[in-house]
Amino acid sequence: MSALTWVVVSYGGVDDATRLVASLGADAPVDVVLCANKPGDTEAATAAFAGDPRVRVLSFEDNPGYLPALHRALPEVDTSRPVVLSNCDLVADPGTVDGLLGAVEAHPDAGWLAPSVIGSLGTDQNPNLLAPPTARWLRALAAVHRFPAVADLLLLRREGHSSRTVTGVEPGAAVFAGHGSCVVLTPAYFAAGGRTDYPFALFGEELWFGRECARLGLTVRYVPEVVLRHAEHAATGRRRRGAVARQKYEGLRYWSRQARDAGW
Repeated sequence: MSALTWVVVSYGGVDDATRLVASLGADAPVDVVLCANKPGDTEAATAAFAGDPRVRVLSFEDNPGYLPALHRALPEVDTSRPVVLSNCDLVADPGTVDGLLGAVEAHPDAGWLAPSVIGSLGTDQNPNLLAPPTARWLRALAAVHRFPAVADLLLLRREGHSSRTVTGVEPGAAVFAGHGSCVVLTPAYFAAGGRTDYPFALFGEELWFGRECARLGLTVRYVPEVVLRHAEHAATGRRRRGAVARQKYEGLRYWSRQARDAGW
């Protein structure tokens, strides 16, 4: 019997998702819900996973986005078990599912567990945020992303990858938010009324879940003993950066207002 549900949001083919599912291990107690978020992906995913009864393919080819895909998939998910929301461009180290289940048991006060996510630059993208970003910082970021060409230039300097790292955080420590590429929601999150109705297709998911956990009196725990590898190409491919910058601008404007109202 499966003990954990992994919701994978796939965009632009299913090769990444195939590698992720394979890396979880054939004997791992996990169900996989694959949200096919691009026209053509449903057919490809159905064929790719035809022989794996653990995988259910949901056709969301109108491309609702990342966290909205989870929200739409929830009627198909047992929230009395841990639920993982992740990009498709991840590969799990051996023992990931058992490690996450052990972390849920070890941190009953947690609404969200943030595993180690090793980015393409070789650094851990977690624990990500020790405290919420300030309204001033979010306004500054929004100003940069108002002009896609400027934001694109900044991304090009980093080759489109996340380079920010936070070090010196002890395993099991409470933080404000983990990295959005892999969000492990505990049963406590859903039992307490944790919401998933985020209004944007991309970006800011980590702020949403961090704020929700704070609102509910739950913690976000850094659990680096569980390791995933992040290829980082699903959302920031070279040809899509202008469109991504425009979407990020709208999200950053929203979060700058939320931060102001929250006193961040």
